[in-house]
Amino acid sequence: MPTGAAVMPPPPSYLPPPQPLVPPPAYPRRRPGWLAVSVMLALALLLALSATVMSAVKLSQSTPAATTTTITAPPPPPPSYSPDQVAAAKKEACGASDTADQSMLAAQRNFFDAARDRQSPQYHPALGNFQLVAMLETQYMQQHLPPATPKNVLDAINNYITAVIALVDANTRELSDHDAQPFVLAVRNAGDQLDKVCE
Repeated sequence: MPTGAAVMPPPPSYLPPPQPLVPPPAYPRRRPGWLAVSVMLALALLLALSATVMSAVKLSQSTPAATTTTITAPPPPPPSYSPDQVAAAKKEACGASDTADQSMLAAQRNFFDAARDRQSPQYHPALGNFQLVAMLETQYMQQHLPPATPKNVLDAINNYITAVIALVDANTRELSDHDAQPFVLAVRNAGDQLDKVCE
């Protein structure tokens, strides 16, 4: 070092004194799903509200009355039959009724004999036979009603069939003899009327 030179003190340290470490400010961490959930909830509420409003509007609107126009053709005139056709139809209908009546009367008598003792072994087979014969014979009568059958004959046969079916039903339900008596009388009266129109 040269003489006479000034000695300089060492340079001061320009570093600030060490400071305690401060943690960075803690920001609350946002959950990324809350925003999406909030938006979806708002949309759902908006859709529900609009659906309610649309339903109310739809219900308050009156529906226009439907207009239907029905055009019906006049009924065709009733068919006309010759006297020979009417006579042949009456003969067929009355003949079938007479044949059917004979079978039904035989089955009915057999049943009434067995019905005196409803505990007898003959009772249920006789009832079943009467039911079967009545069903078959009334169907036979209906099949022999040609279109030219006179109305009074047609009505008498239909009344007789109705009375027979009602009697069979009463016997099937095992009504007492007293309770079944009106049905027996109805068959007898309908049969008398049928005989009268078939003379």
